[in-house]
Amino acid sequence: MTQPLRTRDQIGRPSKWDVESVYATTEAWEADFGRLGEAVKPIQGLKGKLTSPEAVAAVFDAEDALGLLIDKVYLYAHMREDEDTGASESQARMSRMRGQLAKIAGERAWVQPEILMNPEATLRAWIDAPALAAHRRSMELLLREKPHTLSTEEETLLGLAGEIFSTARDAFGKLTNADMKFAPALDGDGKEHEVTSGSFYSLLLSSDRTLRQNAFASIYAGYGDHANSICALLAGNTKGHVFNATIRKYGTALEASLFNDNVPTAVYRSLISAVNEALPIFHEYLDLRAKSLGLEGDLNVWDIHVPIVPDFSMEVDWQECREWIVESTRPLGPEYHKGVVASFDERWYDVYENKGKRSGAYSTGAYGEKPFMLLNYHGTLSDVFTVAHELGHSMHTRLSAEAQPYRLSGYPIFLAEIASTTNEALLHHHLMETKSDPALRAYLLNHLCDSFRGTLFRQTMFAEFELEIHERLEKGGALTAESLNEYYYDLNARYHGPRMAADRRIAREWSRIPHFYYNFYVYKYATGFTAAQIFNRQVLSGAAGRDAYLGFLKSGSSMDPLDTVKKAGVNLSDPAALQGAFSEFRGAVRELSGLLDELALAR
Repeated sequence: MTQPLRTRDQIGRPSKWDVESVYATTEAWEADFGRLGEAVKPIQGLKGKLTSPEAVAAVFDAEDALGLLIDKVYLYAHMREDEDTGASESQARMSRMRGQLAKIAGERAWVQPEILMNPEATLRAWIDAPALAAHRRSMELLLREKPHTLSTEEETLLGLAGEIFSTARDAFGKLTNADMKFAPALDGDGKEHEVTSGSFYSLLLSSDRTLRQNAFASIYAGYGDHANSICALLAGNTKGHVFNATIRKYGTALEASLFNDNVPTAVYRSLISAVNEALPIFHEYLDLRAKSLGLEGDLNVWDIHVPIVPDFSMEVDWQECREWIVESTRPLGPEYHKGVVASFDERWYDVYENKGKRSGAYSTGAYGEKPFMLLNYHGTLSDVFTVAHELGHSMHTRLSAEAQPYRLSGYPIFLAEIASTTNEALLHHHLMETKSDPALRAYLLNHLCDSFRGTLFRQTMFAEFELEIHERLEKGGALTAESLNEYYYDLNARYHGPRMAADRRIAREWSRIPHFYYNFYVYKYATGFTAAQIFNRQVLSGAAGRDAYLGFLKSGSSMDPLDTVKKAGVNLSDPAALQGAFSEFRGAVRELSGLLDELALAR
């Protein structure tokens, strides 16, 4: 039987993130939390006075001061909660935080409508006013929002309702991370393995097919037991997106979601169309996977994660993970490399899974603080690439904060996924350049092919599902667990093709995907992955490509996302960018096929 999960206090301090650097004590956090109400007052004092560029500049400055405080207080609260989602003290702290944020949102919701009550010609003249020189970009973005901004009273009500609209997403997180339990999975020798949201993926990487199948059955039995409740949560969350789009006079929820990034809906739909056209390349990879596993007539959904390199397994301890990532980022230059070393020395990472810890991985931070990364590290090669991925986010955060003022230091998710995936591409390149073992090289190519599968093809499949559920509600339809199961199974079958003999329980997969609660989020993984392949080649080509990429990382939100990427050398509005990624995937599949044949002959 596998060892039970450790509790939080059984994890050594060097393996935990340095949350104490944000607040050394809960009392220090309480003191800053208590200042939030006072920090709103300078904004409130300008109500009814936003009729000059000087007054608008003053309210922007007051909002920035408040935002800096909110970000730091929120950072500590959510880090503490995610360390152990079942800890009542952390839950209570985060609940207070959410309530205060909703209250503050209501108290400052009047700002944008009041500014936009001024005539458009006046606002355009203000853009060039000396008092607003530091806020020019903010004024440009405000003007873009004018057609979709409601009255002061309506915006205030919506601000106050913010916590209500997030209830479904929060409940889904609590249910799936803290409350749901799964039956142990038996391996081929009859030994039990604990199944959790965090360990599920590592179990699917096992060479023991019985264990993979039983882990799959355990997870989806658990989600099946809660299918109707989860469907209600997803439907409620999606209705919130549709409601927001309707009252703000957008044509669709998709349009509303892409508006802030100024991304045309055609980019989203073109991604889906292009990936569907390229599915034969994906099916070629699944053919290779089935052949390599000896499952040509029986490839199933629990077989698409396990490495297909015969007689080869890899476990990477944390120290070796560090060495690989430090070396792989050298092509990005000394400034970037120094930050990578600091990430390990300064405890940016929360490394290992513990009881109650939030599943998955993410990067987080606040302006003026070090970035942090939550991991659930089990020592797989995939885990190493996850570390590289999250570090890409964190270094993006650090470089942007150092180069941009607070208001422009944040960057949209559309750009974030490029930074993270470029780090993965650099890690792959480093290992392929430094490792000569044919089995390891085949393993790495297998991982690259799986990255294409999981990021370009799988995330686009998710994007298509997300578009479907929003459009159903927009057309007056309903979401039920049964109808979603049917649609998702058919969608999964189309993407995976005739080679896949999919277990019917894969129809429930939609019920465990947290990204469906974040409003057309997943397509950005696919576009980011595509851009990352191009940036990787640029960085490795020399100083000019590297500097252009570093300029991208330092841009924050100073430009629209498509313009930011285009300035650095990648045009995501051009379908040729996607075609280049598909060609690279086809090349990796065929190189992998050749290496597998070579290994077979050597045995």
